[in-house]
Amino acid sequence: MKELDVLRAVYSTALLEGRSTVDAVAKFLGESRPEAAEELQAVVALGLVSVDEGGLSLMPEGRSKLRVVMIGGAFEIIHPGHLHTIEQAKKLGDTLVVVVATDKNIVKNKGREPVTTQDWRVKLVAAVRGVDVSLAGGTGSIYDTLEKVRPDVVALGYDQIHNPADIEAEARRRGLLLSVVRLSTPLPDVKTSKIVNAL
Repeated sequence: MKELDVLRAVYSTALLEGRSTVDAVAKFLGESRPEAAEELQAVVALGLVSVDEGGLSLMPEGRSKLRVVMIGGAFEIIHPGHLHTIEQAKKLGDTLVVVVATDKNIVKNKGREPVTTQDWRVKLVAAVRGVDVSLAGGTGSIYDTLEKVRPDVVALGYDQIHNPADIEAEARRRGLLLSVVRLSTPLPDVKTSKIVNAL
């Protein structure tokens, strides 16, 4: 297993579970516990990962080897436009975190109840190839989520209302260095709202 995969596993499982463990890393990598433990020993010896009573943590040098990309959205009905966005975002780094909007935010932004609940949407997104972490969005602002994920890149969908320059400026104000990119789509007419209205 590559060193980068082990670092991805430590980062991803810590983000998902609050802390990373040998068992969580083994599950993430699809390996046995002894295999994962051996690989973890190698990255600990290189000073990329630390071990303490709280579990496994990436050291600054270990985190610097990862390029974390974050995208967000409602993901009510997974459609080809979502798959294209996820594929594009994954190409921008090696670790992809997808933040799934809360039910409350969907009601606020779309004026209707979500087609599927947040819990199901998080599970559906987690099942999409290329997604390393699928997280429920928070109740605060996008910047609270940025502070939790600490991505290197924020990828915005072609139709998301956020202003890239504003996100970069506020992130810098909060001590986060990241870049924001706007993704394109070959399928601008494939939208959840159109699918819902057609039903």
